[in-house]
Amino acid sequence: MTSMRPGKSVKSAIKTLIQGEYKFLGGERIQEMFVTDLMSLYNQYFQDGWRLDVGQTVWFAVAKDEKPGPGKTLEKTRIVPVILSIAHEEDQKLRESGYSPKEIRRFRIVRLLKEAYKQGGVLSQADVAELTGMSVGVIGQEIRAYQKEKGEILPYRGTIHDMGRSLTHKRIIVSLYMQNFPTPDIARRTSHSEEACDRYILAFKKVQTLAKSMTPIEIAHLLNMSEGLVTEYLEINKVYTRQE
Repeated sequence: MTSMRPGKSVKSAIKTLIQGEYKFLGGERIQEMFVTDLMSLYNQYFQDGWRLDVGQTVWFAVAKDEKPGPGKTLEKTRIVPVILSIAHEEDQKLRESGYSPKEIRRFRIVRLLKEAYKQGGVLSQADVAELTGMSVGVIGQEIRAYQKEKGEILPYRGTIHDMGRSLTHKRIIVSLYMQNFPTPDIARRTSHSEEACDRYILAFKKVQTLAKSMTPIEIAHLLNMSEGLVTEYLEINKVYTRQE
């Protein structure tokens, strides 16, 4: 078989383009480094379609270690490609076992979130809605129902990146702490880092201490928390203090 002649590759084509149209990027060594990095990025993001199993698709998810910030748009957010199972043989097994369409729908949502997380990405509820053809409202309802039933926090953007009105993960983290679970176990069960769990637990302890002499509004102002979160922490404290 005849080997490919030098210069007949995507990498060489990009290098030729840079040398001809973008000489301002630097000397030959800088250009070579740029092309190498560009090819690495290309290979990462463009998955071979033949590697996908039946029912799978490639999706771009926000990197799970990406730090959100004020004014940070999605265009400025690092993303990673993930392979997701829109349909899976387990769906058929669940049908044969007598599970309802609603139960199978919930399993599918959970699978998509966990698959993305295992590959270094996190999906938003809007991502899952687009992938499944359901509304964002339905996705949110199913996630909340699953988390309440299983006592497990699912890894989606609202919880992993602490976005929006997702207070459920804080409630479960603090509730597990009040049940004397060690931080490593809490982190594993809630798909959070140990540092994040310790941060929520420390905030809860501060609220506990201040509640002896201050109102929820005063605590919220002092700790720069929402009054809703302070109230939630106080409710948790009341529940577990009453059980002692």
